[in-house]
Amino acid sequence: MDAANMIKEEKLKKGFMLATLASTIAGTFITSINLYDRVVDQRRQHKMDRSQNKKIKELEGRLTEAAEEKRRIQEAKEQEKRSKKKRRDHDSDSDSSSESDHDRDLRRSLERGGSSIQREFDRYMRNMGSKFAQGDLIAQTQLQSQIIILQSSVIQILEEALLTGNPPDISRLYNTSEFAREGSIRALQDQYHRMILQKQQHHPGSSSSSRRGLRPNAPIRRISSTPSLRGSDAGREQQKYLPPPPPVAASTPLFCQYAQDLQNSSSCQLKHQCPACHVILDNPSEPPSSWRIEKRVIPRSRDRSPSSRRGSSTHDEDYGVITRSFILTPRFMAKCHRQGPGSGYACFLCVCHRDRDTICRSEEGLVNHIASKHGVSEYLDDRDIKEAAKSLPYR
Repeated sequence: MDAANMIKEEKLKKGFMLATLASTIAGTFITSINLYDRVVDQRRQHKMDRSQNKKIKELEGRLTEAAEEKRRIQEAKEQEKRSKKKRRDHDSDSDSSSESDHDRDLRRSLERGGSSIQREFDRYMRNMGSKFAQGDLIAQTQLQSQIIILQSSVIQILEEALLTGNPPDISRLYNTSEFAREGSIRALQDQYHRMILQKQQHHPGSSSSSRRGLRPNAPIRRISSTPSLRGSDAGREQQKYLPPPPPVAASTPLFCQYAQDLQNSSSCQLKHQCPACHVILDNPSEPPSSWRIEKRVIPRSRDRSPSSRRGSSTHDEDYGVITRSFILTPRFMAKCHRQGPGSGYACFLCVCHRDRDTICRSEEGLVNHIASKHGVSEYLDDRDIKEAAKSLPYR
């Protein structure tokens, strides 16, 4: 009877493998938040202990003074008691106010990581049913790799900080948290797209008649799917968990048909799901910080007056250098997506301004390519790239 129950339980786990992995990732993010809170409390307590030890030493020194100074010492004690609570409150406030933007960004990243992954899983589960909870081997492997990344980096770093009392590497923690969140959501999206593609293969439609081939005689440059991280060491450590990008067939269209509609018509409305290939298109109320590009440029003399600059820019008075910030809008990202799940993105700016096409495996790869290979004049020429007004952290 026990053996039968064990076999039944094992089959049940296999039937909900993807659900189990998604829940494990969400739980790991919650564990990370709890550990991070303990690290913050420990740092705050150490600061308070140092302050109290200093006050104790001051009191001991005063007590050794001559008897004729007893009245002055007593008054000092009373004053110390009256101000003790104020100092403690001030220390707490100053500790809170000294929390940097990096600390706040890390906490937000950890808080939204687990909830956003669970929310994406629940949404796809409602659409596809229990079969989505099982997942295929690709999705299972990708989610397992994200669990390994979280446990070997975030959890380990925070536990070491608790043991040693040394402050953790906030930048590395943030990079790993963002990497794991985006990688997990991408794995769920790709699983959903593969299931849709399987349905389409059983019930083929007429969408293939509207496909457009690659640009004639235009070579293709393939960009890695690895997201850009704020630190090369973390990037190299996490690249080994990523699957290789799929090969690009010569007959594969450069853009999805709906992406072409967005390119050709400014009145074409952006949808949450592509009507042509059913890919989920990100359409947040505000574009994420990872879609932001900053360019340092030396303006011409007639552009250096404040009244002649378009948008917002940061000046370097010594060298005449300004930093201009641009946002890739959700509509721009949508008009760069390619046909079918897991096909990645093609650079629309390359189509307009270059003699070769560029294919990127991920959003991060596309943003990195546009930031490094295209200039301000090309950004300004595209109506779906907006000039921003404020610089970002971690840049």
